[in-house]
Amino acid sequence: MKKQFTRYAITAFCICILTIAGKAQTCDPISTERLREILGQLGYTVKDINKTAGSEKYEVTNTTPTLDVPVAYELSASKNFVWLTVFLGQPRADSSVMNAALLKQNFKIQPCQFYITAKGSLMMGLAIENRGLNNAILRKHSDKIIADVVSTAALWQK
Repeated sequence: MKKQFTRYAITAFCICILTIAGKAQTCDPISTERLREILGQLGYTVKDINKTAGSEKYEVTNTTPTLDVPVAYELSASKNFVWLTVFLGQPRADSSVMNAALLKQNFKIQPCQFYITAKGSLMMGLAIENRGLNNAILRKHSDKIIADVVSTAALWQK
């Protein structure tokens, strides 16, 4: 009986210590201010592209051995996603066989994707769920989109 009580006491003590000492990761969405703060904490030089309240957008240029990759970061209108986007220039003509190659490449680079905006710009994008986002997760996704831009350059560069 004494042994069982001791086990319960030790378990309760450990739970109390873990509750006091450790902080559980929050799954709350981050704000645009927090997004900018995380980018700075990651060591990036952050450029403000849009400072309009509710439409804030930031840019970080990443230098690789072959390309400089400017990645834009912004919250979706619903605030449910953080979008990472890279402008890749103007797309090829609608009749180009390279467009089919880009679509096929989407399968290989997912969750990143190539797309063309309403204004006709070729982009690569990656949407991250805005829940439980922290420095490590944002770095992982940033590295992913940068690597995908570099690895597909032969398809989108003219």
